[in-house]
Amino acid sequence: MKLIILTGLSGAGKTAALNVLEDMGYFTMDNIPCKIAGFFIDNVETQLKDMDINRVGLGIDIRSIHNTKEFLDFLNKINLMKINYTLIFLEATNEKILNRYNLTRRKHPLEMTTLLESIELEREIMADIKEKANIVIDSSSLKPKHLAEKIRKVAHLDDGEDINIHIQSFGFKYGIPVDIDLLFDVRILPNPYYIDDLKEKTGCDKEVYDYVMSFPISKEYYEKLIDMVMFLIPHYIGDGKKHFSIGIGCSGGKHRSVTFANKLKEDLAGNVHEAKVYISHREEEMDNWN
Repeated sequence: MKLIILTGLSGAGKTAALNVLEDMGYFTMDNIPCKIAGFFIDNVETQLKDMDINRVGLGIDIRSIHNTKEFLDFLNKINLMKINYTLIFLEATNEKILNRYNLTRRKHPLEMTTLLESIELEREIMADIKEKANIVIDSSSLKPKHLAEKIRKVAHLDDGEDINIHIQSFGFKYGIPVDIDLLFDVRILPNPYYIDDLKEKTGCDKEVYDYVMSFPISKEYYEKLIDMVMFLIPHYIGDGKKHFSIGIGCSGGKHRSVTFANKLKEDLAGNVHEAKVYISHREEEMDNWN
C-alpha cells in the first residue's frame, strides 16, 4: 500500500490537495484523528487490497491532533509496519492565510482572541511535525492549478528511489521560497535582462542559456554548485533524508536562475541514479514571466 499523509497549516490548501489525490484514484479520508488513523492502517490494509485499493491519502491536521506526540506515535507505528508513506506538509505565510480566511469567512480551528494569534499558535504547535515531513510545500504564491501540479508530481515520484530532489528557480524580488533546504544566489552573473534580444525570453530558451553559460564566472560557479550538491546527496541519503529541495535565485527568476536550474536538473537526472529529480520555475507558475 502506498500512503500519502497530508498535513500542515489550516488554510494552506490541504483540502484541495486531497481532492487532487482523490482524482488520481487514491482512497482519501480527511480530518481523521491520529488514534483512529493508526487503527485504520493496522486493520484494513488487507481489506483494502481485497477491494483493489492500494493507494491511500489521509488528511491529518490541527483539528484531529490533540498533541504532537500523538502524531509522532502514529508515524512510528506505520514505520514499524514498514508501510511506504510520504508525509507532505503544506504551509503559507500569515498574510496569505489571513486573506484566505477573510475570503471564506470560516473560523480557525484554534479559537484564540484574534485570527492572527490562532495562526501563529498553530504554526508553533505544528513545527515538530513539519520537521518530520518528507516534502514541504509553500502554497503562498501558488494558484490552485499549480498546487495541483505539485501534488501530482509528488504522488508520481518513484517509490524505488532513495531520495527525491526538487530544483526550484525563483526571483528574489518576489521573496525567497520557504520550502528549500539549500539556496544558491546567481545574481552575480551577467544579466540577460539588459540585452534587448534576450529580455523577453527565459532560461528555457537556448539563446538565453548560451548567453548565461558563455561567461567564465558562470562556468566556475556552476562547477562549484554541482560539486557541492553531489557531495551532499549521499550524506543526505545516509542520514535518511527522503526529500532535498534546492533553490536557485536571480533578480526576477526568469533568466539566470532558470538556466542554472535546468542545467542542474539535466546533469543530476543523468548521473544520480539513486535520486528522482524534478523541477519547477516559481515565477512561471506565478505568471511573473509575463
